[in-house]
Amino acid sequence: MTVGQQGRGPSIWARPQRGTRGPSPEYRLADIAAAAIRLASAGGLAAVSMRAVSAELDTTASTLYRYVASRDELLDLMVDNALAGFVHTPRSGEDWLGELVRLAEATRSLYVSQPWLLDAVPTGSAPGPNTLRWFEHCLQAIAALDRTPLQKMEAVGVLNGVIMLFARSAAAPTAIDFGAMDPARHPLLTSVLTGTAPGLPTADLFERTIRAVLGGLLDDRAG
Repeated sequence: MTVGQQGRGPSIWARPQRGTRGPSPEYRLADIAAAAIRLASAGGLAAVSMRAVSAELDTTASTLYRYVASRDELLDLMVDNALAGFVHTPRSGEDWLGELVRLAEATRSLYVSQPWLLDAVPTGSAPGPNTLRWFEHCLQAIAALDRTPLQKMEAVGVLNGVIMLFARSAAAPTAIDFGAMDPARHPLLTSVLTGTAPGLPTADLFERTIRAVLGGLLDDRAG
């Protein structure tokens, strides 16, 4: 998810929604996004093109361009449609880091369930209502912190980067072959991989990373 739109006309969210009346079939933006997501779920983001989506909707590419001006706009539609499934309920009295951890876990689950989201990065992004709601949740969690708006938005960007990193790892796990490891030459690596290193942390790595990185960036006691 990215923020910022320069040098473009009115965003797709500022245009009137076409209705269902008329001599030819009319489509809602949600219908277009759903068709594109079906293609991405089946064949990855590479399977999504204006022509492929128009075929999925049983219409023509020229008709689709009446609603969506570019593939970037189509990606914005897809991302926002997917984020409609994001659910987060703030807990009264919970510390801000705990709130961010829960929010991050919900976001990671959404990314893992729809891995095409990890590659959906438009050249110029125009966030939709569900995307903006995600940012609002993040900022609400850290609203009481004595940090500048820029610092808070930077932290939200870092948070999303960490979430995407872990979601990508979960969506496409990789196995590393340590067959060339020599205990004499790599004693520290050997001790870690064989579980003999003292003081190995047992808490969830994802949560520990969120707490360490965001705590360092935003903690009131930090510089």
